Amino acid sequence: MADIPCIYDMSLVNEKDNLKEDIIKGKALEILLTLLSGSKTIKEIAKELNIPSFSIQLYVKRLMDNNFIRITEEKVIDGKIEKTYELASTDIQILNYLRKNCKNSDGTENIELSAQHFASLTREIIKNVGKCNDKPHKIKAYFIKSDEETMQRFKEDLDKLFDKYQALEDENSIETYGLITAFAPYKLD
Repeated sequence: MADIPCIYDMSLVNEKDNLKEDIIKGKALEILLTLLSGSKTIKEIAKELNIPSFSIQLYVKRLMDNNFIRITEEKVIDGKIEKTYELASTDIQILNYLRKNCKNSDGTENIELSAQHFASLTREIIKNVGKCNDKPHKIKAYFIKSDEETMQRFKEDLDKLFDKYQALEDENSIETYGLITAFAPYKLD
C-alpha cells in the first residue's frame, strides 16, 4: 500500500506560518471580510463563502488564536454548541453602499457591492490608474515610526477625512473613485 503523503507532512504544526499563507491566499481574509457585515456562525460563514464548515472551523481557530476574531455568543442547538463570531476590532469598515437600482453610465444596472470584493476592488483601483492616468489619483504606501498617541490623532484625522468626502458624494455622478486605507501597527516577523 502506498504511503499517504499528508501523514508525513508536519507543516500543520506551525500555525503562524499557515495563517500568513492563508491570508495571502485569501481564505482567512474572505472570512474576515464576511464578518464585516456582522456576527456569524461557522455554518453561516460556510454557506456565504460556499466552503465546507470543517474548513471554516480550521480558519476560524487560526483567526481566534491570532486575535483577529472573537466569540460573541455560545448557545446549544440540538445538543450542539454553536458559537457566533465577530471581528475583534470595531475599527474595520468597508464602505460598500453602492445602491441597487442605480444605473451605470452605459445604462446597465449597478449591482450592490459586498465586502468580499475588497481585494479585487483594490486590484482594480490600482489597474485603473494606468487606464485613467489623466484623472485624479494617488496610490501611496508609507510606514511611519511614531508613538501611539500621535497615531491615534492621525486615525481621528482619517476618520474626519472619510466623513467629509462621504458627505459630498453625488449619487448621480457618472464617475466613481475608490479610496482604500489600511492603517494598523506594522511589524515584520
